Amino acid sequence: MRFIESARRQQLLEAAVATVNEIGYHRASLAAIAGRAEIAKSAVLYYFTSKEGLLLDLVQTVFTSLGQTVLSAVDGIDGPVERLRAYSTAYIAHVDAERHAIAAAVEIVVSHRAADGTLLYLVEDEADVALLRSILRAGIDDGRFRSMPLGVATGLAESVLDRAITMVQRNRDVDLSEFADQAVPFLFRALGVDDA
Repeated sequence: MRFIESARRQQLLEAAVATVNEIGYHRASLAAIAGRAEIAKSAVLYYFTSKEGLLLDLVQTVFTSLGQTVLSAVDGIDGPVERLRAYSTAYIAHVDAERHAIAAAVEIVVSHRAADGTLLYLVEDEADVALLRSILRAGIDDGRFRSMPLGVATGLAESVLDRAITMVQRNRDVDLSEFADQAVPFLFRALGVDDA
């Protein structure tokens, strides 16, 4: 993709974030997004085939970026405790730094339905949690984390970390520093780690 096309797509994604955050998923029409981007609606259709295509691309872009952030954070780190600490810290920091994009993506995920009518957030994708599950599995297997079903450990970790997302959904200006200071030690205590 050429620079101009890439820059225009990014502009449209940013306009979609702002539009969804301001008026919600259901009212975020292509015309509203185009207006915010200050381009013609027909130009939007050159880059994205529909509102659905644009908004699903936004979701993919936002959560791919989050995944890349946590993957980079754990790269080269040994040991499940250290890897989970790096993962968790990077996750919360990314949500904090990208709060507006995260908030818009979550609005889309909880409002959009897949072709079969299932809400998008209910569609499971093992790839989304594969890294977290591998860290938790390693910690449980080597005794660093308390013994529990992997699904329980994964759900526990997701719930703690996703609280940061809920906080920015409720208040885009929330200060996540206190949460960040408490969430990781809380998660480690729940997993039975003494040295967190």
